[in-house]
Amino acid sequence: MSEVSVVTQVHERVWTAYGRSSWASNLTLPTPSRALVLGGGGATGIGWLGGLIIGLREQGIDLGTADTVIGTSAGSVVGTHVALQTPLDLAFARLHGREPLKLGRLGLGDAERFLRGAFDPGRSHGRAVIGRAALKARTATEEEFIDVVAVDLRDTPWPSKRLIITTVDAVTGELTLFTNDSEVPLDRAVAASCAVPGVFPAVTIRGRQYVDGGVRSAANADLAIGHERVLTLAPIPLAVRRYDRPAIQTKRLGPSARSLVIAPDRRARALIGFNPLDMSKASASVMAGRDQADRIAERVADLWQ
Repeated sequence: MSEVSVVTQVHERVWTAYGRSSWASNLTLPTPSRALVLGGGGATGIGWLGGLIIGLREQGIDLGTADTVIGTSAGSVVGTHVALQTPLDLAFARLHGREPLKLGRLGLGDAERFLRGAFDPGRSHGRAVIGRAALKARTATEEEFIDVVAVDLRDTPWPSKRLIITTVDAVTGELTLFTNDSEVPLDRAVAASCAVPGVFPAVTIRGRQYVDGGVRSAANADLAIGHERVLTLAPIPLAVRRYDRPAIQTKRLGPSARSLVIAPDRRARALIGFNPLDMSKASASVMAGRDQADRIAERVADLWQ
């Protein structure tokens, strides 16, 4: 079994909300190994993440040298382009030039079930409540959604770099990870990871419907276990459950792991605003990330280089 294919088998039966994954001991990693974890955060999250990565590169810190890239929602978009070594400014120009999608709507009963599930994201049952309620939402079509978030990835092969895209099965609530060994289209995997329940449509892959990996955790930083250096960029660093927060998840990676979590600081938040789906703030979010890169470069370099 290859070093990556074992990752695709990680589901709730081997990964609990509190414990560690059994697959880490099977991974073949260089020494020291570095993981880049990119969390969710909507359109503004894509902008902030990309701006931060561009800004750090201008400071001589290339996060594209990560051995593993783990992307959730917005982080799956940016992480895929990092793994593909696509110039991020070019990717943003294509993304921001598209017409915004209409946002989905839930009926009152489904909205109530959605909220109940939101307070139990640590178990697959709670996530399934969210997913099944979201399947009833009136949203854009799958193809319309993919054309907005991942059209530039259509027919694009998976990168050779280890890229892990997080999703949640909308019916079972099970965490599902897609990698280059999963043999699924890259554009659909990225779109599925971005499919905010009730807002955007679930994405069908091999006959099953998947929603945003952020339903399980905003960054899923605990999936970086086994790496010696872990950098988490989290547009949304909070969570309903305290132990789902990136800062707490990285502390559980073990004593041998060095980790750093970066979230938008006060100056960045002032530019980004409070609505992660506000496309009008996308350019300002890129600027916020590039500006913040100057303030954090020394800390990141200490971990990464």
